[in-house]
Amino acid sequence: MGGKGSKKQRDEITFETTTDEGFTNTLKRDLHVLIAYASGADPSLQREVAERLANEAVKTERQKQIVDLGGLELLLPLTKSEDVEVKRLAAHALANLSVSADNQVKMAREGGVEMLITLLECENMHVQRQAAKALANLGVNVDNKETIATKGGIPPLIKLAQEAEEAVKIEAVAALANLAVNDDNEIAIGKLGGIEPIIECGNSRNTELLAQCSRALRNLSVDESNKGIILRSGGDHLLRELATVANDRVAAQATRALNNLGLDVARNDEGKSSNRK
Repeated sequence: MGGKGSKKQRDEITFETTTDEGFTNTLKRDLHVLIAYASGADPSLQREVAERLANEAVKTERQKQIVDLGGLELLLPLTKSEDVEVKRLAAHALANLSVSADNQVKMAREGGVEMLITLLECENMHVQRQAAKALANLGVNVDNKETIATKGGIPPLIKLAQEAEEAVKIEAVAALANLAVNDDNEIAIGKLGGIEPIIECGNSRNTELLAQCSRALRNLSVDESNKGIILRSGGDHLLRELATVANDRVAAQATRALNNLGLDVARNDEGKSSNRK
């Protein structure tokens, strides 16, 4: 947006955020104007709207409000911005909004899954990370597991688990772990080549990534075909190592994955104990 008209329109908005009532009134009164900003070509206006939403969405009391008052309609054009910072802020807002169980249902119904899958394709790691985190949150909901898979969310998550920066891999593997708590998704992840990158992520020294890897392998090791993939890819050796690390989250999930495979926690074939910390 440009010109005197847009400047006047912009000056007429006071984005009240100091109270719940003020924030609610702003969205009710000016949502159509904010959508115009978000849909315009001026990155500075887009950033202003995106930053407000991202900041407000951090607050628990705001999360349901934003979605109930049309916040997703406002975020949609921001996810399509050519400005990477706007995309990052929009993805951050979506990740924060997706924490709420109520929002998880509404976001899936109102196009949030499609928004996030599109953001996964962005080359910026910060956008990828927030989008994957949001999909991991949405994937907690039983119905959303199927929705995310149907909309094509599994292949880009696998790609990120294989190729992305480590911070992104954590969120992508977490999302795959949540989606795998569904029989069809579990099989699909195996068939689409998702197990091998997760096992490869187990070479990391990042405890959070190891925790997500062991959790994902636990959820993926119920299906018989996946069990074969895990064994052929050396996943049993990795899980035995992870089952002996000091971190309880990692060790517990790895042990459960081994149980699914019909294996116990033992020393590796080489006779060496794990030196992972």
